[in-house]
Amino acid sequence: MISVQIHVADLDERIATAMRLIDATHPDLGSGVSREARGLAVLLLFASYENLLTGLTRTLLEGAVRCGVSNRRLRPGFRMFAIDSAVQSLRNVSEKKVFVSALPDLIRAAGASDRPGSINTNGFPNDGSYFRRSQIVVWCRTFGVPNPEVSLSKIWPQIDSVVNDRNGIAHGRLTPEAVGRNYTELEIRSLISDWRDAWTGFLARVEGLAATRDFFRITR
Repeated sequence: MISVQIHVADLDERIATAMRLIDATHPDLGSGVSREARGLAVLLLFASYENLLTGLTRTLLEGAVRCGVSNRRLRPGFRMFAIDSAVQSLRNVSEKKVFVSALPDLIRAAGASDRPGSINTNGFPNDGSYFRRSQIVVWCRTFGVPNPEVSLSKIWPQIDSVVNDRNGIAHGRLTPEAVGRNYTELEIRSLISDWRDAWTGFLARVEGLAATRDFFRITR
């Protein structure tokens, strides 16, 4: 039903950029900026992960659309994206319109008819953690992907620290040099390699799970 090759190619390109950055600023070359490079490499790892998860979400939602089934035949995680806009409207509606329009719209969106569903392919199951491990847990629970901590075991303990380091750099609390001090050259090279392997395996697993229409719909 879906292909993840575009996501694999993008991940490979971003990982290669991070490794080239480390190679180009190797201390033996006398550049003296290897700590900054290590910090910037962490920033690139976060960006590769954020882009992967948001892009993969869209790929799965587009796969659900291609199934062409009504909202009530979608598996619950996908049905959430079919009723998301109606839920947002319900939050903001005045009390007098709750039973006049808001709730009826929500019921229709939930699939009270056999009309094809209307999934928002731009949606994302955001948990507010800004891509810490809890975000992966919520994402996997939404789409029915079990045990992410097992699939990503090589990098699972490092994910939150990568997010924290990225936020520190992005918000000015930390410099790339300060982040880079936390990693030796061997450690950052190992993290980059493990990051690629773990997320490539994760993509392959999701592709395998989503190989049939039954991943997206409730069977009759």
